[in-house]
Amino acid sequence: MNEFIIDTSTNFTKKRVPKILPLYNEHGKSLSVSIPEYDVAKLPNSNMSELISDMKKTMTEYNGIGLSANQCGVLQRVFVMGTNDFYIACINPKIITVSENTVKDREGCLTFPGLYLTMYRPEWVDFEFYDENGKLVQTRFEGVTARCFMHELDHMNGKKFTEYFDVNSVSLKMARKKQQKLLRKHNRK
Repeated sequence: MNEFIIDTSTNFTKKRVPKILPLYNEHGKSLSVSIPEYDVAKLPNSNMSELISDMKKTMTEYNGIGLSANQCGVLQRVFVMGTNDFYIACINPKIITVSENTVKDREGCLTFPGLYLTMYRPEWVDFEFYDENGKLVQTRFEGVTARCFMHELDHMNGKKFTEYFDVNSVSLKMARKKQQKLLRKHNRK
């Protein structure tokens, strides 16, 4: 007679699957709040790692290049930016220096689907942030990456891209009309 011994002492841990977070629209209250700094002495920790993983999944699902935690109703001073292949998480980001030269370009936002505004941003930015392991990173971003960094930092400071001085009421109204037309077309599909 053969005996089968089942060993129940083995500890299997399931790998957590990132989830898609709710994405708040432009009227979400968390978007008008300046988020306090995160206590980086707590890093690394699984709660922040899970949040960052969920934010990356959410950003990717909605075809974004940046996402701040408060866009998902989470009041933590962190954002992610990048693409499917590469992304960074920025905790407690701070601008150190910005270029005096500015660049005019179109900008969109996951909070404002289909709304694109042309605005000026510095062509580069020197900044610092903590990564999810608690390491302080200091570097420079240029071009679209610098624009994305500043856009997401604005979110954490409670500022929306529609509130900039170079976005006048006429251009905002025209952009809103294009947004509505694009959303109607998308909803018909």
